[in-house]
Amino acid sequence: MTNTRPVADSELAARHRSYVRGRTAVALLGWVPLLVLYLFSHTRYLRPYVPESKGLAVVVLIVIPLAWLLGTAWTYRRLGPSMHGLLCTGCGARLVDDAFKSAAATGRCAACAAELVSPEPSPDGSP
Repeated sequence: MTNTRPVADSELAARHRSYVRGRTAVALLGWVPLLVLYLFSHTRYLRPYVPESKGLAVVVLIVIPLAWLLGTAWTYRRLGPSMHGLLCTGCGARLVDDAFKSAAATGRCAACAAELVSPEPSPDGSP
């Protein structure tokens, strides 16, 4: 969903809000399985399935869920901006965090100075 022309300031802000909402969903998708697995492993439901070996138990209960959490967060950090149209039209830089703040304030990409924000027309139609 990469754009080839500047967008209105309100459109850029709406895309960024959508990206932030997606980050919240990804955080929940990452933490909930970790929490559920931790709680169930300390109850009678999954206790019989936890390996007797402490090393294997650590892998099953800590390493695999943390790898899931970090993997989902990393994937969204890499793919989220392109899914929401938050890439610079000139250089392809991700417009998140400080880069978004700079682009919203100046209307240009901080990396290549490409124009990202077009002036919004006034409601009465005058320039």
